[in-house]
Amino acid sequence: MPERWRVALLCFAANVIAHADRISLSVAVPAILAEYRWDTAQMGWVLSAFFSGYTLLMIPAGLAAQRFGPRRMFGYSIGLWSLFTMLTPLPRTIAGMAAVRFLLGVGESGTAACINGTLARWFPPTEYSRAAGLCWSGGYMAPLLAFPLATGILQQFGWRAIFVGFGLLGFLWLPLWLRVAWPALPASAGGLPRLSMRLWKAPAVWAVFLLHFSSNWFLYVMISWLPTYLALERKLSLPGMAAGAAVPFLFAWVGTNTFAWAIDRATPRLGSTRARKLFLLPYALAGASIFAVPRAESAASAIVLLCAAMGLLASATPIFSSASLNLAPRIAAPLAAVQNAFANLSGVIAPAVVGYLVKAHGWPSAFTLTTAVCLAGIAAYLLFGDAEPLEGNPQPAARVNTAGG
Repeated sequence: MPERWRVALLCFAANVIAHADRISLSVAVPAILAEYRWDTAQMGWVLSAFFSGYTLLMIPAGLAAQRFGPRRMFGYSIGLWSLFTMLTPLPRTIAGMAAVRFLLGVGESGTAACINGTLARWFPPTEYSRAAGLCWSGGYMAPLLAFPLATGILQQFGWRAIFVGFGLLGFLWLPLWLRVAWPALPASAGGLPRLSMRLWKAPAVWAVFLLHFSSNWFLYVMISWLPTYLALERKLSLPGMAAGAAVPFLFAWVGTNTFAWAIDRATPRLGSTRARKLFLLPYALAGASIFAVPRAESAASAIVLLCAAMGLLASATPIFSSASLNLAPRIAAPLAAVQNAFANLSGVIAPAVVGYLVKAHGWPSAFTLTTAVCLAGIAAYLLFGDAEPLEGNPQPAARVNTAGG
């Protein structure tokens, strides 16, 4: 296997670990509530603390990755978040556990920036979609692996062991990163180029931000409300709910990597921008699929539509995940950080808005709004999207030799 793909696999694995460390708390929540006699409102502060640290520190982390290089930043990041994952069970107060989860979010805030900063140094533009799609698809693989693993650990060893076990995964990853990526990864291209201030105002950049926001809205609705929808509205048993909530993410993972390969294959014939706009058609079909879910006659047909929706949603992932590499590879790390911070605002807004809509108007209204957000993101990219390098942003000055495949 070419060395650059070993680096990409390590980035993929780090993203799986990052998302698994977030998921670990959701599995442990019932046991924590029972032991500490906290209520769900109190636990909500703990759950939201992660996203506070994660979102607030994304842009500073991206600037640090640009300044000091993604190789060092990624090593420090995963060491920090793995440590605070392992420390999660120690506090016995709401404030204490929230503080630990906030610091875990701080550690994970550099993930997207470090991944794209690394890929910009290892990969040629002809492989950007495949490389970024693979790495970012770790967020879809994590629920498939983490939910059953965390549940098994909980049943055998108790909820505290979940955080110890998941935290160790990061420390097992770290020596591999030092061995494979550290010696060969080129140094940072330096400080921010002059174009960077104009870049933030470019319509193509904001088109990507809106597309990513719409995809994240879709994803956060699925993560936050899908189990509840299947259990309460579709009356599925616990095993049925677990399977129905997990299987769509398998389709998303397969879809991301399939569409990423197809985009890279189509780019030489169609051009970077036309190829990406063409592959927004499956994303539009995802919106139609999610619109149909609450109108399905049976739970089985609803799950089929959910699998289709998540698989088709994945066509947008390689488009926005590779955007900073295509638009401005010299500042891929900070641009990816700003993009991810903007897109994660949907994680703050979507769960609350959907909860209100379901209470006031029922599930169809929530799925209809998700479709509308999806279509708005598509419209923004079709009108203003561009995947060509912005003028004055050449490829990074240093690049690893991509020979060997």
